[in-house]
Parts: sequence; C-alpha cells; structure tokens
Amino acid sequence: MLQHFTHLRTKLLVSMVAVVFLLTTAVLALLQARMRNQIRADLASTLRTQSRVYADMESLRREQAELSASFIANQPSVKALMSTNDRPTVQDGSQWILSASHADLLILQSNNGKLLGLQSRSGEVTDTVVAPLLQSTLGDEDWWFINGRLYDVNLVPILAGAGQEQRMLGRMMLGREMRRETILSSGDFGKSAFAFERDGHVLLSSMPPDVWHEFESTLPRDTPQSSAERVFQVRGERWLASFVELNGDHPVRLYTLQSFDQATAFLRALNRSLAMLGVVAVLVAALIVFLISRQITRPIEQLVVGARRLQKGEFDFQIPIRGHDEVADLGRAFKEMRDSLKKSRESMLRAARLEAVGRLAGGVAHDFNNLVMIIKGYSDMLLDGVPAPLRPQLEEIKKAGDRASALTRQLLAFSRKQVLEPQILDPNQIVRNMIKMLRVLIGEDIELKTDLSDQIGRVQVDPGQLEQVVMNLVVNARDAMPNGGRLLVKTQAAHLDEAYAASNPDARAGDYVLIAVTDNGIGMDKETLAHVFEPFFTTKEQGKGTGLGLATVYGIVEQSKGHIAVTSEVGVGTTFQVYLPAVSAAASVPQLSKSAAALKGTGTILLVEDEPALRLLTAASLRAFGYTVMEAENGADALVVADTHAGKIDVVIADIIMPQVGGRELVSRLVKKRPGFAVIFISGYTQAGAFDQAQLGAEAVLLQKPFTAETLAGKIQEVLNTKASAAAR
Repeated sequence: MLQHFTHLRTKLLVSMVAVVFLLTTAVLALLQARMRNQIRADLASTLRTQSRVYADMESLRREQAELSASFIANQPSVKALMSTNDRPTVQDGSQWILSASHADLLILQSNNGKLLGLQSRSGEVTDTVVAPLLQSTLGDEDWWFINGRLYDVNLVPILAGAGQEQRMLGRMMLGREMRRETILSSGDFGKSAFAFERDGHVLLSSMPPDVWHEFESTLPRDTPQSSAERVFQVRGERWLASFVELNGDHPVRLYTLQSFDQATAFLRALNRSLAMLGVVAVLVAALIVFLISRQITRPIEQLVVGARRLQKGEFDFQIPIRGHDEVADLGRAFKEMRDSLKKSRESMLRAARLEAVGRLAGGVAHDFNNLVMIIKGYSDMLLDGVPAPLRPQLEEIKKAGDRASALTRQLLAFSRKQVLEPQILDPNQIVRNMIKMLRVLIGEDIELKTDLSDQIGRVQVDPGQLEQVVMNLVVNARDAMPNGGRLLVKTQAAHLDEAYAASNPDARAGDYVLIAVTDNGIGMDKETLAHVFEPFFTTKEQGKGTGLGLATVYGIVEQSKGHIAVTSEVGVGTTFQVYLPAVSAAASVPQLSKSAAALKGTGTILLVEDEPALRLLTAASLRAFGYTVMEAENGADALVVADTHAGKIDVVIADIIMPQVGGRELVSRLVKKRPGFAVIFISGYTQAGAFDQAQLGAEAVLLQKPFTAETLAGKIQEVLNTKASAAAR
C-alpha cells in the first residue's frame, strides 16, 4: 500500500497513523477487558461492603432496640400491667409503650402464650395474623412479614421477683417496620438497589415493581455463600449482586444490586472517540487529563476521602482549598457541612446521654420524694412538741431532709423533668436581688461587676430555677479563678437567626434575653468543652465536686425553652451565654407568705395517695389546720369513699400516677357524679410534667413533691378562693 505514495512524509504519516491505529485498537481492547474486570471487581467490592455495613448497622440497631425493650420490660408499671393477665386492661394500658419505644408494632404475650396486648401503627396487623408468628418465634429476634410489611422484631421476657422467687410474666415484642423510603433516605446503599428475600420471594425492594418480580423469578433456590457475587439477567440487562443473611428464627437475605451494563456503558463511547481521534486525540486527551487532574480530579478525590472518613465518624481532618473557582467552592461547602455534622453529632450524643441519665434520675426521684416528705413532715410535727434538749437532733434530721430534697430537685433539673412554676419576671431584678449573696459566695479576692441592660424584655421562667442557673454559673466561674480575678454578669437583648439555629440544633430562631457570665480564669480546652454539660463530669478533685452544676443549668435552660452556649480559651477565661425567650407581658407580682394561723380553714377534703405513710402524715397535717379529711389509697377506693359520703366535698387532693385508677381519671369520674369541688394534683416525678393545663383541667393545680404542710394549706386556700370567685361571677 505504501508504494502508491511518492512522498516520504506521506509514507511516514500513513505508517504512523497505521501503527497508532493498530496500537490504539490493541490498547483499547486490552483496556476495555481490564476495565470491565476492574469495574466488576470494584462494583462487587462496593456491593459486599454496602451489604456488610448495613448488616452491621442493623445489628447495632437490634442491640439498641433490645436494650430499649429490656428497659421498658423491667419497668414496674409494665410488670404490674402484665400481672393483671387481663386482655382489656393490658390492651388499654400498653398504648404508651408503643409511643415511648418509637416502635411500629408492640405485642404483649402471657407466660402461657395468651395474647394480652397488640398495638400497631398499621391497622392491618390483627391477632389472627400474629398468633402463628408468635408460636413459631422462640428466640429473641426475628423477621416477620405481615400483609406486605416487613418487621424487624425483638422479643424480651418480662420477669417478676428476684433470685429463686423470680418468675416469668410473659414476653414483650417490639417491631420496627422496614420502609423503602426510610432505607433509601439513609443513604446506606448509595446508587445501589436492595431487596429483602426469603425462600425465593422478595419481601421488600427499592427496584420498580415490574423489575422486582422478574428479579424474583431469577433467584437461586440453593444457599450459596454470602461472599460470592452473582449475576442476574433481568430484561436483557445484567445485574451484579451480593447478599448477606440477616439472622432470626425466620432469617431473610439482603441483596445489594447494581446494573453492570450501566456501569460499563461509557466504555463503548470512549472506544469510538479514541479510535476517531487517533494519536493527536490521545496526546490532547493526555494533556487535558493531566490539567484536569490537577484542577478538578485531585480536589474531588480529596473530598471522597473526606466523605469516607466522615462515614467512619472522623471529623478532625483538613482539606486543602486553593483558588476561588467552583471546585474550591465545593471544598468550602464540604468543610461547612463537616463542621455542621460534627456539631449535630455532639448535640445528639449529649442529648442521648442526658436522656438516659434523666430517666434513671426521674424514676429514683419519684420514690425518693415520698420518703423525703415523710422525714420532713414528721420532723416538723415533732419539733412542736419535744423538749428543748432534743430540738437540735430533730433540726439536723430536718436539715438532712432539706438537703435530700435539694438533691432531688437537682437531679430532676438536669434531666429536664422537674415541675416548673414559670412567672413573668425581670431578669435584671433577679440578678440585683442576688448580688449581695453572690459577693459572699465568691469571696473577696474576686471582683464582681454587673452590666444590666435596660433594653431587655421580660422572660417566663421559674424564678427559683433562674436563680439556680445564675448561682451555678457564678460558682463555676469562682472555681475557675483559684487565685482571684474578675467576674462579669451581663444582660442584653439578643436575636438568634435561622442560620444560627441551623448550626445549633438546640437553639430556635427568635428574640431572646441574654444572660452572660464571664470570668478571666484558667479556661477550658476543646476536650473539656465537649463534655462540660454532661452529668457527673467534673475536672475538680475527688470529693470537691458532684458534676451536676452545669448539667443542672443545661437542664433548666432546655426545659425553659432556652438555649445555652459556652466559649472558652485556656489561660484567657470562659463565657457562658444563657438565652431565654423574651416575652412582652408585665412582670408577675410575688405573693407574700402567710402565717400558720392564717392558713387554717374549714371544709371537707378527699385525700388520695397510694403511699400509706405519706397519706397518714398529710391527713394529720390537714386536720391540724382545721379541715375534715377523708382518706383513700387509690382512685378506685376514692370513688367508693365519695359514694358513701353524703356531705359536700370541697377539695380533692390526688396523686396523678396511681395503680388501678389514676388521679386524672378519678377527677373526671367524680365530676360527673358531684361537680363543684376544687382539685389539687400532686406528683413526685413529672411524667406529670408532661401533662399540660388542658389535660389537668382549667382550674386544677399541680403541686410538686416534696412540699411542706404550709405549702399544701396555702394551695388549698388558693383553689377554694378561686372556686368561690368563679361561683360569684
């Protein structure tokens, strides 16, 4: 062929073109084969990783669900409910468990296999459907497929008693529905499709329904190893898949799939382009690839590495950002996203820790408050009648009760479960009233200054709790200045915008009153700042701090719908910023305390309290104030007492949470029979705090335990006067 060309340069050109063409063709063929193999290997690795990661995450979720289920099953209220062995009672009384556990399905089964309770967020789950599933599930975890819905279920025993007297009351099952939208939104599978399969039938999949059913027909009937990749032919398209077994009495198989043809589709276009361009195209492409790799590919690769580190929970890494083009903007946006995720993760972890400790603290406080009231009440009664030499010992008992009461309030405060009595007040006045006490508290070697703005609004908070916040922050500042220093308490108006609220999940946008406490003490490093609001975390020596001070501040501020932030630098000092929502109403007028004689009264009181010692103490105290008292140990007993009493009942005093018939149900049933009485609810642990005024009743009063006899007598006068005023109108 070359002999037809007369010019050497033409021959050389043709020869080079031919050689380049042949070489390019050979390279492309080899490249295509290797790229296909590499793509298949990478795709298989990705699918295996996604399957295993999801299986590991599912295992963690199951462990968390099992812990949650065990915690709920160990609750006395659940055991008491199961002890009734009555289907209607358990069915009605178990509604709160479904809400508290955040599950989609709840089943309570007696020890003899009887179905006692069934709660479901789906109306399609019935006794008939779940009965055979309960019979066939003997372990503590399983997968149930009910009317087109797939549930991941955990089963835990409900035990009563301890040691040799321990007996099984039954089982509790909590199920979490596997939803296609939830799995896709989690991003666990990226661009991959997924399918849950059992015995050759697809139970749930992200694929379109028509592709789903065709894929189901290609599933193997054998049980290959989960590490082996498989190729499926669906509608003429090859799909690569990997799967893992998800354990249970009725296990399911999770397939992760991607289209192999779509993943390799770009190779055909690449081959045609390179074949047409030849040597020049190869050289130009090499140059372009080199330039692009420096400007785009390399930064994007760094972002991919950063994203993988984020997946592992690593946030402390740097991404070099150069220039001001779109790639640099992408890097800056990624950095902002990383910082925001870090803050959100820290907030969620802190909130989870506080919630766990808070539940424990609230449960302890419920019973502890009853004991404290008994100790303090009988101490007060004995103080009035003992000889003078014995009074100091009784005073010490009473002081111990007061300290225990304060500790209980502190536990409830940081767990955000205390009963608040919010009032409209001026924060500046609260600070001014505390100045003298604060100066004594911090000592003479610390200079205390205030900067109180006249431009701030009012806030609606519990005054005692606000004083606790200020005092705890000042004490914390004092401890940070062992050699003396300067302390500033400042107030000013503040506005938190949407951008701030987005980067701080605990904050809400709006107008606030800012109370800032600043010291020039030793400061805190980043590690200490990350744990500063955690309960029982302290940097003080053993025996010199409980670790509850700042946790209490955090709980009070959060329950008051506020926000707290802290900035600190080692060797420079620390500033705590408390944001409380501003209100435009006028400040409340404080009420003066009354003498014991002024608290005396007359009338008939129905006292309902399930703690016998506390009931006897309260009844004796009220009789001493001149009231006629009828006692009942629970709501059902109170209904009987009320029916047998022919006279008028002026006030009903009832604990909110009691066995059989609770306080709210008791009042609602009594009102239908004999209206016209005033209501005072009492509680030592606010599960009651979760009830708003609409649930308690417009004229009902909530009184937190522990309280004194004088406080209760004052509340009785208050509700009777309110009732009389309403009747006069």
